[in-house]
Amino acid sequence: MKRIITLSLMALFLTNCKNQGEKQATELKDRTETFGEKQQTRKITQNYAVVFNWATKDENLVIENSMIQSDQLRKLWEDGTVENVYYDAEAKHDKFSYFPNITFTLKATDEIEAKTILDGLVVVEKGIATYTTYPVGALWLKRNEEAIKERGGTSSFVAVWNTDYKPERTMVIGQNEKLMELWNSGQIENVYFDIKGTQKENDKTDFVFFVNANTEEEAKAIIAPLPFVRNAVASYKLYPVGIFWMGTKE
Repeated sequence: MKRIITLSLMALFLTNCKNQGEKQATELKDRTETFGEKQQTRKITQNYAVVFNWATKDENLVIENSMIQSDQLRKLWEDGTVENVYYDAEAKHDKFSYFPNITFTLKATDEIEAKTILDGLVVVEKGIATYTTYPVGALWLKRNEEAIKERGGTSSFVAVWNTDYKPERTMVIGQNEKLMELWNSGQIENVYFDIKGTQKENDKTDFVFFVNANTEEEAKAIIAPLPFVRNAVASYKLYPVGIFWMGTKE
């Protein structure tokens, strides 16, 4: 399975973009106002992970549009369209210059609406990045802030799962109980699972969660006790996503 993480390729933390001039400021105002108006009447029902890939080698093009892209992402987060945003300033793959890679989940009524939203982003409009969407089901467990604080901050990995065959009910119960233990201890967070069975055509992934660990070896050690792993019911892949940034807009 291809990477489920979102490599948005957006320079959200650039501090050298303050003097882009009146032209960009005007463009920012016009674009974000129009972009915000398009989002107001949407009915949100499904979650999608979005995989972005660099489509440019032009650093100036990224810098010139970073303020617009940052504002568009912020507006999407504020209206609940985007949630659980992570950033990776030390990406090991698909890295472009010093720009951080961004991971987030997008909400939309269907794939057509998801495409409409993403096509409205300046990085897509101007050929800075391309994207692929993947359904990830419903958000089951968010982020246990108290447990994570007590455990200590770490980087995060996203674990993307494929179930090889339908497990027995007792094993599913055991899996869920173990996931709750890991969540209660702050070792995993932001668990997405298709509880309602709405993604019937999805053969890309069954469930997704984020593992709080500084190394891949540590993340694998956290996952290893899960019944689905011990009984070879499901397989998974790990991808680094960096640091948690924004959760859900309450």
